[in-house]
Amino acid sequence: MCSNRTAKEMTMSQTTKDLKTELDKSIEILKTLRGEVRVKLHLAGMDAKDRWNKLQPQLDAVEHAAKEATEASKTAVLQAVKTLKEFGESLR
Repeated sequence: MCSNRTAKEMTMSQTTKDLKTELDKSIEILKTLRGEVRVKLHLAGMDAKDRWNKLQPQLDAVEHAAKEATEASKTAVLQAVKTLKEFGESLR
């Protein structure tokens, strides 16, 4: 029974590590996109800047939530990446 518990703990530990690795990669993508959008915003109009000012706090919250390494934070990060990509593409 003790070895089963250890195997379960090891599996959970690996799952958590995999989730953390995936979150770290997604956060790096988010940071890259954020930088690209900031450059585009420098050249953009007031409407885009207003949208960015509303989006920025959400991105900060998602990055903070990602530190928890949960499925919910994974979903939030992936949604933030999608939203930021769409926002960046709208600036073209």
